[in-house]
Amino acid sequence: MSLTGEQAIDTPDPMAIAQQCAALHSRVFSRLVTRHYNAYLRPTGLMVTQFTIMNAITLFTPDSIHHLAETLGMERTSLQRTVDKMIDKGLLQTRSSGHNRSLELSLTTEGKRIYKEASVKWNEAHQAFVDMAGTEEWSSVAEKLQDFSASLKSNL
Repeated sequence: MSLTGEQAIDTPDPMAIAQQCAALHSRVFSRLVTRHYNAYLRPTGLMVTQFTIMNAITLFTPDSIHHLAETLGMERTSLQRTVDKMIDKGLLQTRSSGHNRSLELSLTTEGKRIYKEASVKWNEAHQAFVDMAGTEEWSSVAEKLQDFSASLKSNL
C-alpha cells in the first residue's frame, strides 16, 4: 500500500526485464553485429555506419539529409555529423537539389573507389555472419526485423 493513498504499482521483476527487454537485446545484438562488420571493413577505413550511408546513396540519390535519415532510421543530427566527416574525407559531395535549400548527396570518385572496395569486405563479413547464423534462419529473422521496424516507425 502506498503512503500517498495511491494504488500500488506493480514493478516488473528485474530478471524479467533483463530477459525480455527488446531495447536491451536489440542494442546488444546491434553492437556485436557492428563490431563484426567493422572488423571486416577496417582495411577500407570505413565503419559499417559509413558504409551503409554510402550504400543508401548509391542505391538512391536522397534529396536531403532528412530523407536519408528517415530511410536509415537515424537521428538527423547524428547522420549530419557522420556525413560531414565523410565530406571532409573526400568520400561524399553535395549539390543543390533544387528543393528548399536541400542538398543532394553523392559519392565522389574516391568515395566510389572506397565503396567498391568496402563492398567486397562487406560481402565477406555478411557471408561469415550468415554462415554463423544459418541462411534460412537469418532470412527469417531479417524479414521479421524489417516488419518490426515498419510497425514501430508507423507508431512513432
